[in-house]
Amino acid sequence: MLKYVAASFIVAVGILLALPTPFDPVAFSFSTDGTPEFTGPLTVNEHIAKARRVFEDAVQGPESFAAANGYVYTGLKDGRIIRFDVELSDFETLLEPTCAINECGRPLGLKLHPRDVDKLYVAYSRKGLLLYHIDTKQWETLVDCRHPGNGIPPLMILNDMVPLSNDSVFFTDMSNKYGFHEVEEEVVEGRPHGRLFHYNPNDKTLHVVLESLHSPNGMAVGPDEQYLLFAETSRARVTRYYLKGSEAGTVDIFADNLPGLPDNITPSSGGGYWVALGAVRDNGVLDMMVERPWLRLLGFKLKLMHFLMKLIQKHAMIIELDSSGRIVRSLHDPKGLVTTSVSSVLDLGDKLLLGSYFAPYIVTTTMEVDQTRE
Repeated sequence: MLKYVAASFIVAVGILLALPTPFDPVAFSFSTDGTPEFTGPLTVNEHIAKARRVFEDAVQGPESFAAANGYVYTGLKDGRIIRFDVELSDFETLLEPTCAINECGRPLGLKLHPRDVDKLYVAYSRKGLLLYHIDTKQWETLVDCRHPGNGIPPLMILNDMVPLSNDSVFFTDMSNKYGFHEVEEEVVEGRPHGRLFHYNPNDKTLHVVLESLHSPNGMAVGPDEQYLLFAETSRARVTRYYLKGSEAGTVDIFADNLPGLPDNITPSSGGGYWVALGAVRDNGVLDMMVERPWLRLLGFKLKLMHFLMKLIQKHAMIIELDSSGRIVRSLHDPKGLVTTSVSSVLDLGDKLLLGSYFAPYIVTTTMEVDQTRE
């Protein structure tokens, strides 16, 4: 009887796997060096576990931050963009959603202009690249996701951007296959659907800079705008694109084999970069899954992928990279006591603010942890 049940189960799984689906996972590994050891600067601690929550149940999914002139800006899961002062008092709404979330998506990356902090740029995932003039309280659409122009197909998951001193903007589109509500499918499939774009404000045109990227996500700019950094989430790495010098227009790997899947990249007060990790490679589960596409395919067809990702996201973690891409520090909440996942870090010097793609709060922790940097 048991043999019959086992054989029937194997046949059923085989039939299920053979059914056609647009989800087409590929086998890969994050690195030939294997999973990073959680020693040295990656030693597990409880710094985030000792942090506190603010604005609990008043905000949902504060995914990214920008700060200037005593204010912090963030976008929420419900489509709003808000700001609050750095003392974490009450917030005000700058933009209410003008269409349904399933139509326009939600605000993701936010950045201020490097020379004019009255200009706030917002990557609104299915709506477009927006510019908010803080002084006049006026909104402007620079790039429309549905009609980007220059023969470019609609943008699917506009994720983050870097505005430069000359007013041009580079930004990432995470996928040319999956939409805003299919971010997990995009990351888990493991194929290179993403692109890096450049917006020219002089003639208001858009150009593809790089294609075939692996879930390009958060972005940052290097000193003197020498290069751009962007996370390739599904490959657990940060990639560098050179803007100036003899290497202009070329790409290399800035940080590889990270201990988790990178989300946003932000400046650290130590002169490097904070990288928020959406999921942590602390138990080998992620590495095992990416090497077995059939397992991911089965999870997708049984509609268990979201559940599986939730199981992985128990360990909240951020890492600090120095200017050469070396990991020098990590902060943890290994049991998810305060938060289970971090999407972005805002370094205010005396404290950090930690965002999340879905949590109904913002996490704040003091910066008395400088001695942990290596």
